[in-house]
Amino acid sequence: MCDDFNIDWQSLPHAGRIDALVSLQRRIAGLHAAQLQLLALLASDPPTVSLPGHDDRSWVVDDVACALRMSAGVARARLAEAIELRRLPGAIESLGHGLISLEHARVLAEATMPLPDEAATEVSSHVLTRAADQSVAAFRRSVRRRVLAVDPRTAETRRSANVAERRVCMRPAGEGVAEFWALLPVDGAMALLSAVDALADRRVGDDIRTADQRRADALVQIGLDALAGDGSTVLPKRHRMRPAVQVTVALSTLLGIDDQAAELAGVGAIPAELARRLAADPSGTWRRLVTDAVGRLVDYGRMTYRPPVAVADHVIARDRRCRFPQCGRRAERGDIDHSRPWSRGGTTDAANLLSLCRRHHRLRHDTSWRYTRDASADVVAWSSPSGHLYTDANDPYPIDGTPPPPARRRVTRDDPDPPPF
Repeated sequence: MCDDFNIDWQSLPHAGRIDALVSLQRRIAGLHAAQLQLLALLASDPPTVSLPGHDDRSWVVDDVACALRMSAGVARARLAEAIELRRLPGAIESLGHGLISLEHARVLAEATMPLPDEAATEVSSHVLTRAADQSVAAFRRSVRRRVLAVDPRTAETRRSANVAERRVCMRPAGEGVAEFWALLPVDGAMALLSAVDALADRRVGDDIRTADQRRADALVQIGLDALAGDGSTVLPKRHRMRPAVQVTVALSTLLGIDDQAAELAGVGAIPAELARRLAADPSGTWRRLVTDAVGRLVDYGRMTYRPPVAVADHVIARDRRCRFPQCGRRAERGDIDHSRPWSRGGTTDAANLLSLCRRHHRLRHDTSWRYTRDASADVVAWSSPSGHLYTDANDPYPIDGTPPPPARRRVTRDDPDPPPF
């Protein structure tokens, strides 16, 4: 495959470039088929890594996530697809020969998962006869029609399966904005939209904002009201902390001396002006963290929420998220682990504590996964049961650039120009 990079694509005529593009696509599909076969083998024959007395929890998901540098959720989905496609040999064969793409295979796997083996095989055999000439969208329609023809009851099964996949996601989408995406039951989605529309219509005659902007602001306001404790919703606390959104800013930026980018937990870098506004918000919605000249935390914003145990507060603020590689779960939603167990003389201080989500806290104690932490570089090195080494390095905090105060001049008796007294 590496030889393809040495080909002089520029010398090919247009028709030759199209042919080369198709050839590469087929070879990529073949590699995807091989990877799916390997994933299916890993999922069906995982090693036993749990320690005696502990149940095995399919920890192969975490091994695959680390090896392929993907989240555990994505790794779990890839393994499930591989297992499903293994009972549809025609699909793997078509993918291996480049007749269909990985996207086609995923559409088929998702649609046949609720079906028994015989029905799944019938659907696969029928739709794959035309798949090589269909786009992914057209193939999806063919699969849906065939599934309903084979087993009409599957519609309700799929509805239940779809509802079970409900979730809410967020990801950065550009400077100062983020996508907020939700997969909801249709009745729940309509209820939320009705509430958003009603709140957006409160300001009749608002000519400054568009209708879409008003709805977006209304959805945000629902969340702000909940965080501020307005209304009947009482949010649970973790580690004795009231829920809040964490914004980290250098002291020099907070004082307006410089305009370093700050960090918004779960989003990443944000402009300095936005950080200053959030840090000054008196509602308690935003948890302000301020750093000094070497990136250490000097202020935890304790005036904006009920103070938790000081050590837990520091560890959560320092780690920000679960410190297992590729895991992005927020630290305040997880556990705090003793690197050296308490039962073996481990101390309860910041140097011996690490933020882990519940799953990876269990992985650490129930399996032979092990980690060490380099405090100076804030790097956590994990060793898997198979002997592979994976590292998790935290992004650095912004550095305070506040200039030191000017040195006072020492006055002596021989000073020709002593200050007046």
